[in-house]
Amino acid sequence: MNALRNSFSPVYHGVAMGVLALIFGALWAAYIATHHENLHGGFEAAESKMKQAHMQAEMSMSDMHIENSVHDHAASTSASHHHDGESSHTGHSEHMHGGGHEAGAQHSHSGSLATDAMQRLLRGHIHFMGIGLLVMIVLIFVASTNLKDTWKKVFAWTFGLGALMYPPAWILMGFRTVELGPQGAEASVMWLFGPAVGLLIGSLIAFFAVMVIECTGLKKTSLFAWAFNSEAH
Repeated sequence: MNALRNSFSPVYHGVAMGVLALIFGALWAAYIATHHENLHGGFEAAESKMKQAHMQAEMSMSDMHIENSVHDHAASTSASHHHDGESSHTGHSEHMHGGGHEAGAQHSHSGSLATDAMQRLLRGHIHFMGIGLLVMIVLIFVASTNLKDTWKKVFAWTFGLGALMYPPAWILMGFRTVELGPQGAEASVMWLFGPAVGLLIGSLIAFFAVMVIECTGLKKTSLFAWAFNSEAH
């Protein structure tokens, strides 16, 4: 029993962070379940206000073009008026078409930014639970390797921090989806999302390399002996 405890002691802090991720995931699921209508309703209200503001801006711009067209009509001859009227109409049509394209650039995968926001909040819960459990399982295998305790502790930190950083990025992204659009919200959390993905993927690749080194016996070579214990715990 003491030998088992000693082998797992270097990764206790990583396992604790995995358990904490599970706790956060359960609490976040409970929050979403009890506040679903308020959250979704708030996102829909914000989306509606943005659409109304965009429509008002288009109407104001349209009125401005109409006024300019009237002034051009009064100052020009009938021949030049006809030519200018076509140009103004063409410019107005191009502007309206361009404005519609710009509005459509912030497209929603589900047809509603509010729905997209809720889906991202839900993914925060899913990733908390899934990655938290994955990290705990992987760290059990890390503890069973012949790595030196220092490197086991490093794996525990990288896996544990990744499990705690990645899911909140989805939650923060969800709250910003309506305001910034799907792409803008994603870009706004890259400072958190990027390092979290790097920690998790980098740790998985490094651990796979450790497994290969152990399975092939390369740990006994001078190239890798510095990272492994001479005898198994």
